[in-house]
Amino acid sequence: MASAKSPIVIPSDDSDAPLPSYLRRHVHLGFNQEDVAALLSSIESSQSSSTCTLAHLPAELLLQILEYVPVDYILDWRLVCRGFRDAIDGRVLYHHLRRTELVGYMGARDSRPMEFLDDSDYESIHLLRARFQRVERITEPASDTERSNPVWNGAKGVFKIDDEWFRAFHHVGGAAAGPGDTIEDADPRWLNTLDRLELHRPEEGFGTLRWCIRLDHAVLDLDFPVEGGRTHFGFDPNLHTGLVTIEWRGMLLRFLKTERALRRLLDLKRDSEFSFSHVEDCLRAVRRQRLLASLDSDNKVDRHIKWSLRLLRPLFGKPRHEHQMTLEDVENDAVGLLLLLRREAAMSTQQVAYLRQLGSDNLAMEAELLELDQAFGEFKSYLSMPGFQTSLLIPIVNRGRIPKNPIAWPDDLRIRIEQQVEQWKSQKRTIEQMMTLLEASNTAMAVPDDSFDSLGSDDF
Repeated sequence: MASAKSPIVIPSDDSDAPLPSYLRRHVHLGFNQEDVAALLSSIESSQSSSTCTLAHLPAELLLQILEYVPVDYILDWRLVCRGFRDAIDGRVLYHHLRRTELVGYMGARDSRPMEFLDDSDYESIHLLRARFQRVERITEPASDTERSNPVWNGAKGVFKIDDEWFRAFHHVGGAAAGPGDTIEDADPRWLNTLDRLELHRPEEGFGTLRWCIRLDHAVLDLDFPVEGGRTHFGFDPNLHTGLVTIEWRGMLLRFLKTERALRRLLDLKRDSEFSFSHVEDCLRAVRRQRLLASLDSDNKVDRHIKWSLRLLRPLFGKPRHEHQMTLEDVENDAVGLLLLLRREAAMSTQQVAYLRQLGSDNLAMEAELLELDQAFGEFKSYLSMPGFQTSLLIPIVNRGRIPKNPIAWPDDLRIRIEQQVEQWKSQKRTIEQMMTLLEASNTAMAVPDDSFDSLGSDDF
């Protein structure tokens, strides 16, 4: 690594001297040695001011640091110097792209045909996840020079939909929508749902959430709005090929700008009153601002939509008006899901795994206690003791009252369930013994009183 005062020297192309290890990987991505030298020199020059009192950092170290800047601050760093701008627009943005996930939303729990599913089936298919696979060029390179360009020069980003989602979707609706399937194979009841994700169907309301982006701790709408003819970049979701193709650079830049705007608004409104909560008010405000900016004042339909957006519930503690607009349900649904996904994105892998296991333990606890309750109810039916009441060691207080997804549990509910699961585990042996005793008792008492009348005395 170069010292703070010595100049950066990169061997020329005709030199046999190898590049240092910390620079060699940039060449493999498409940089040549002159590119690396120019980029590092540009970053070095940004620190040459005699008035700067900060410690001087080698340019190659700053280049590494840029990859770890939080996504809601990265565009601020882009303004530092030309070297930072070039690095962020190229390799750093590509570094973010490889961690990006697209999430498709099939609809709310009470929407058709989702309302006909049970909670487990709904959880398995209502979110479609597509992970980054590759970057591809629009046209094939015509020369060796074009082929040697950095990998991030490709305009299209390709994301692959999880195969697990296709299997769950086929199981739930009998709809074959995976790669290689024809449209005739799909269940007609679910064709509209697929059209919704492929943007072939009109929105249920302006600002309906269909696709969103997850990158590190940030989750936002893919665009504002995501509908045919309004998106600011090419977006081609094709569920029958299992791939989603998108002009990735424009997508990421708009996403980063919106996340930065949200971060600034969160800081600005920290001490304000809120209509919902600090985070939710700010998220709603940013979404409304972006949706309004996408409307055309010369279009009659857009003017009506703009009027409807302005009648949504006021934010930041302002008094409510008497209007009740249909777009309010659309916004509530979109913001509710975004907040849930942002909550999940802010958690570590270990935290998410713990909550998933806690949810699984809670379901197992409820199933075992329900089975014990049913066995005890059968036992009571054989007794003629009036006023005999059921008394379980751990009452079933959560069944049917909590969200299926444990990440959506508020802290007070999570703590209560943790206590119940811990108590259940500590008394599991006692519960198993009670269950064995009740099953044996029910089997014995289920024998009719006259079942032995046909037996002769010689049989005893």
